[in-house]
Amino acid sequence: MHKYYVQIIAGNYLKNLAAETIALNVHEKFLYGLTKDEFANGYFALLSLMRQLYSDIANNPTEFGMTLKEIENINAKTPDYTNSNTSFLRMPNLLYILGVSSELAPDGVLTVDCSLLYSNSKPLKITGLPALLTSLRDYGFEISEPLTVSYIDNPFLTTVLKSMANALFELTGGDLRNSKNDYFYMMHPGLLANENVKEPKLYIDSLLSALAPSQRLFASELHDFVESNTKQDVRKSQLMRNEWICTYTNKQTKKVLMGLHTSQDKLAVKLNLQNIGQYISLIMGMPDSIQDVVINGGFECGGCNPRCSGGFAFEINGKQYNKCRCGSFMFGGLTSESVAHFKHLIEKELSL
Repeated sequence: MHKYYVQIIAGNYLKNLAAETIALNVHEKFLYGLTKDEFANGYFALLSLMRQLYSDIANNPTEFGMTLKEIENINAKTPDYTNSNTSFLRMPNLLYILGVSSELAPDGVLTVDCSLLYSNSKPLKITGLPALLTSLRDYGFEISEPLTVSYIDNPFLTTVLKSMANALFELTGGDLRNSKNDYFYMMHPGLLANENVKEPKLYIDSLLSALAPSQRLFASELHDFVESNTKQDVRKSQLMRNEWICTYTNKQTKKVLMGLHTSQDKLAVKLNLQNIGQYISLIMGMPDSIQDVVINGGFECGGCNPRCSGGFAFEINGKQYNKCRCGSFMFGGLTSESVAHFKHLIEKELSL
C-alpha cells in the first residue's frame, strides 16, 4: 500500500508508458545514422529503463529525494498532489533536457552544454540536479567531466534519447513546460514518425492499458459494442491522475453517443441518451443505481450555451426532466450487470 502521493503518481506514469510490443515507424531524420534495427534496439532499451525508473520511484521515493506528502485523498486536486508531481517529473525531465542540451557524437556519446543544461532546468523546476545526475549512474549511464553522457551496455540508447528529446522540443516550439511533454514521459514513438513533428494520434489501447484488468474488460466490451457504428477520439488529460477520455460519435447522427472516462483506477461511462423520452419505461425497469443516475445525476439544462442542442428530455410520473447533455448520465462503479444494461440502452439509441 502506497503512503505518499508521489508513489501514486509514479505508478500512473508507469501505466502510461508505451507498450513493449508497440510498432516503430521512425523517420530517417531521427535515426542519426542508425539502422532501423539498431534504433529499435536502443528504443526498447530506453523504454525498459524508464519502466524500471518509474517503478523504483513508486517503490522507494526517498531514494530519489522526492517530495513526501502523505496520501489523504486519492483524487486530491491540491498543492500537495501537484507539488508531488513536479517532484516526480524531475527525473524524466532531466533525461529530456540532457537530450536537448547536448550534441550527439557518432559513437552515441552526448556532450552536454552545462550552462544550457542548468538554464533549461529552471523552467522545469528540476532541483537537486547533481544528485539526480548521480542517480542516473545506477541505471547504467556513464557520466564524466566535462559533462558527457553515454550508455555502455547499449550505445544506441543515447541516440534514441536525443531523438525523442529533439522531437518533443520541435513539437512544442521550444516551450519546455508544455502539456505535450507527456509524449516524452510515455516514450511515445509517434513523436518520431514524421520529418515535421506532429502530435501523435492516440488510440483506445492507450486508455485500456492504463486501467486495472477488471475495468479494462468492461471498457473493452463497451468499445467493441459501439466501434463499428462510431468514430472514436481518444484524448489524454492528466497522466499524473491517469485521466483519459474516449469519445464515440455516432456515424449516422454525427452526435456523441458514449464516452469512456478514466481517473486514477476508476472507469466511468457517459451515455448521451438523445432519445431517452422514447424508452424511459425501459430505464425504470433497470436497477435503482441506474435510475438514480438518470433522475438525480447531472443537472437541468439551463440554456447556458447558445449553440447547445438542448437537454435530454423525458417524463417520469408526470414530472418533466430536461437534463444537461454535458453533465448528465455519467455512470461509475461498472459491473457485468450494469454493462449489459448500458449496451441495451445504446442499442435503443442506435435503432432510433
